[in-house]
Amino acid sequence: MLTKHLFIAALAVSLAGCVDKSEREEAGASTLSSHETAIRNTNEQWLRLIKDGNAGAVAQLYAPDGAIMPPGAPKAEGSASIEKVWSGLMATPGFELTFQADDITVASGGDMAMDRGTYRLSMSGPEGPTQDIGKYVVVWRNIEGKWKVAADIFNSDGAQSEAAAEEPGKV
Repeated sequence: MLTKHLFIAALAVSLAGCVDKSEREEAGASTLSSHETAIRNTNEQWLRLIKDGNAGAVAQLYAPDGAIMPPGAPKAEGSASIEKVWSGLMATPGFELTFQADDITVASGGDMAMDRGTYRLSMSGPEGPTQDIGKYVVVWRNIEGKWKVAADIFNSDGAQSEAAAEEPGKV
């Protein structure tokens, strides 16, 4: 009889553990989803700040030790340097930038994330309007409950002038 009671108790504890694990996994997935949503919302804020030409506010989206690594230029670290990069970009005649996250992966601990996507950049150059399409990777860190950019790197698929874009095969 004692063996039967011990078996039933062990089975109950085991089943409770399965339910708890399942509930924990669901809660973890929900938390990761909420982190992804927070990053997507920050991306929307970032796009609004770019459209408004607010380089200072864009720089505040980065971690204090964050970095931006534009192609063909040195890495800029820290708020002042990042703001300078963004100010320079935004001061370019005809500057317009949009980007779209294709994939956001949040680490299981909820402290880091990777955002991978594409961008479209337009500006006016000496030979007229130019459009650049490329891809980016942003590494995010969760700092005191806020997602901040730790590393921002992007590269071009190849810029084209509008005239070249109208003539297929000519770059």
